[in-house]
Amino acid sequence: MKRKNCCPIAQALGVLGDKWSLIVLRDVIFGKKRHFNDLLASPEKISTNILANRLKTLQEESLLCCCVDPENRRSKIYTPTEKAQDLVPVLVELYKWGEKYNDNVDRVDNPNQAGLF
Repeated sequence: MKRKNCCPIAQALGVLGDKWSLIVLRDVIFGKKRHFNDLLASPEKISTNILANRLKTLQEESLLCCCVDPENRRSKIYTPTEKAQDLVPVLVELYKWGEKYNDNVDRVDNPNQAGLF
């Protein structure tokens, strides 16, 4: 994808700036969700067409790899790349920020229960 802006933050937002990309990455990285239907079952209720679009975009941006599931040849497995794993500290800080400044979030006594640590 060709970028018009040289600012690293603007470029990162060009890839990750929509709600669904970060939710999909959260689920793949922390939730260990690897299949389309697992990702579709997230509590945020992403639609099938948006999920398919985000998975495609995240693959094009080298954030996810996709391969055929050896146990079910009609199914695909999505795995995070090193580039996606490099976002872990960013996602953890977003989680902490969201928990600190929002009253209507699901709080957990143990951050490991949120799947982030």
